[in-house]
Amino acid sequence: MRSPHAARRQLGFLVISAVFLLVVLAGLVAYLMTVSTSSQASSAADFNAARAYQAARAGVEWGAYQILRNPGGGTFKSACEAGTATKNLTFGSTLSAFTATVTCTSASHTEGASTVRSYKVESNGCNEPTGGGSCPNAATASSTYVERELRLTIAN
Repeated sequence: MRSPHAARRQLGFLVISAVFLLVVLAGLVAYLMTVSTSSQASSAADFNAARAYQAARAGVEWGAYQILRNPGGGTFKSACEAGTATKNLTFGSTLSAFTATVTCTSASHTEGASTVRSYKVESNGCNEPTGGGSCPNAATASSTYVERELRLTIAN
């Protein structure tokens, strides 16, 4: 027969195991929440970077169209030939939060008996433009700010 004193010594064994198990499970849940949160933030940043690239690409293609195909030269092309032209483009749909700033400069070069004009088109796409609506925004301190820049040289 057991004494009542021996039974009291064994009562605390399961409590220690339960506390240990709870601590381990809480640590595992905290780790998984941290990994999940950082993964979602990384995915959102990657998605915004792709959208900024598409905004910059749309801007450089708009500038190329203005130089190569716009009938009558247009004001962007003539301003570019006179020095520097800049245009801020805004978008709709999935790029509505993005702006592209398109800048064009040109120069004339003589090659033999011909004169060739070269155009340098730069487009910078971002999701948080400056107060004037242009990209890049060097003053922002936002952790969600993204920008992409594309350049194109055209000679005709």
